[in-house]
Order: sequence, then structure tokens, then C-alpha cells
Amino acid sequence: EVPDFTSFIGQGVKGLRIGVPKEYMSDAVDEKVRAAVQKQIDFLKANGAIINEVSLPLTKYVVPTYYIIASSEASSNLQRYDGIRYGYRAKNTKSLVDVYVKSRSEGFGPEVKRRIMLGSFALSAGSYDKFFKQAAKVRTLICNEFDKIFADNDIIVGPTTTTPAFDIGSEISDPIKMYNNDILTISANLAGIPAASVPAGLVDGMPVGFQIMAKRFDEENIFRVADFIERNNKFYEKTPSGMED
Repeated sequence: EVPDFTSFIGQGVKGLRIGVPKEYMSDAVDEKVRAAVQKQIDFLKANGAIINEVSLPLTKYVVPTYYIIASSEASSNLQRYDGIRYGYRAKNTKSLVDVYVKSRSEGFGPEVKRRIMLGSFALSAGSYDKFFKQAAKVRTLICNEFDKIFADNDIIVGPTTTTPAFDIGSEISDPIKMYNNDILTISANLAGIPAASVPAGLVDGMPVGFQIMAKRFDEENIFRVADFIERNNKFYEKTPSGMED
């Protein structure tokens, strides 16, 4: 049965057990981002939440694990977009191979092509055991880590990203840097748990996110905390740098 999630809005956070992974508040996260997030954690504590320091030591492995699995899934799933059954179909083709090659070359963007190539490699006969199979094992260990924390905590909170928001277009040219900036959010994808991000203020005029994660099928606590932070701080009323007009 799916609960009425709106009924949890306005309930407050008194008595809620909140885990804060020390890996999410380490020196790897921008100092100003940590300060903005810590301010929200202190705010929750001042309003009756119980704050516990927890640990997710496998966090350092989530980026390679996620991108092996996600790219493999992308490679497998996007095979159907061949210019015949689904999606874009190239014009001026002279053969069946032409249809396949040109449709996929023209229809997919650089990042999609990159993931298809990574995934095809990870799933290939010589690499499956070395990469995909090992990533799947690490994913199971990550799930177990989260389950252990949720045994004693209702939610987990921390920064959404390790830095404030980028200027539009400023970091797109470096895919590795972009992948690494996902380190705090893709854990939820690997663990199969719900998560949300709400504004935690501005750092040097740019937005900072506050991430809230809950155990499976426990979205109500996410709504409860997200509403409490947004209702009391109203960061959504602030305008980031460069968007005043």
C-alpha cells in the first residue's frame, strides 16, 4: 500500500534518527559546502532530530562501480535503437550496415556513445569477469552497508555534490571530473534506495544541495525532512549568481 506522502508534510523532525556519513563530510568535499550542509544538520538537531555519525567506507568505490554497471546497462538497452525499430533513422543510406552505423553515429550524443563503448567493453568476453562481475559484487556490499546504517537510523543526510554548482557549460569538457562529482549521489542508485536533494543555500553565489536518503519504501521520511528544511529556510527564494535577470 502506498501512503499519502503529503500527510508527512509539516510533521517536523523531532525524534527522527539521522545518520551523517563521515565520508560525506570529509576534506574531499569543498569546505564551504560542508559548512552550509553542517548548518542544516545543526538546524535539524536544534529542532529535536537525533544526529549520529555513521560510516560508508565503500564510498570510494562507488564511482567506478556505478559507471561500469550503468554503462553496461546503457550498452545493452540501447542496442534496440538501430535506425529500424526505434528512434532516429539516418537519411541517404545505401545499405543495411549504413542504416545502423549512420543512425547510431548521428542519433547518439558524445556522452551516450562514451557509455555504450565503456559498457560494451565491460560486457565483452574478455572483460566480463574482471569488470562487470566484480562491480556487481561491490554493489551488493554497498547495499549491505546502507542496510546496516538504516537498522539504527531513519534517514541519511549529507551534501548532494562535493562542490557548489558549476557555471553552465564550464565543466562539460572533462567527463572524468563530472563522473567524480557524482560520488555522493550515485550511492543511492547502487543501493536501490530513494533520495532527494533540496537547496542548502548559496556558496559564492552558487547553489549547494542537501541530500536526504531513506531506506527502501520509506519515502515519507524524505518528504518530512525536505519539507521541514524548505519551509523554514526558504532557500528557493534566493537567486544564484548570473540569474538575477
